[in-house]
Amino acid sequence: MNISSFMGVWPINFATGPLTLPGNALENLRSIEIGTGTNGASVPFLSDGDYEVKIGFALIDTSGGVIFSSDSGPLLSLVGEQLRWHGPYGQPPLELNINIALAEVYRDHDIDRGFYPYVFGCTVYGDPDQVGVWGGSGTPGGF
Repeated sequence: MNISSFMGVWPINFATGPLTLPGNALENLRSIEIGTGTNGASVPFLSDGDYEVKIGFALIDTSGGVIFSSDSGPLLSLVGEQLRWHGPYGQPPLELNINIALAEVYRDHDIDRGFYPYVFGCTVYGDPDQVGVWGGSGTPGGF
């Protein structure tokens, strides 16, 4: 797994959980940008000291505005085959955890035969029982 597999603009197809309820952070989540170099989603680099692969991200709402980006906190880290982030969000600060996995789904139908990339994520804040799950599809490098 390399970081370029995650890079791009990923439309979010579904989102569930407390953060998606009216008035909460992900109510109008439309897409996630990873490593695009825009909206706070900085390009990947090797960190000083621990030499982890780091990359920026931005959560984008339905009007194209930035809900949250790594400009205001730590970057995503490539750990094994997942991207992970942990930091404060909002006022008053809430704990926010983001984990992103990449999957290639194989379709065995003549119309759309082949492998298609998907991202799956979960978002946890405060109490670990308050989990939001979301998923998106797209083409890496689509920015």
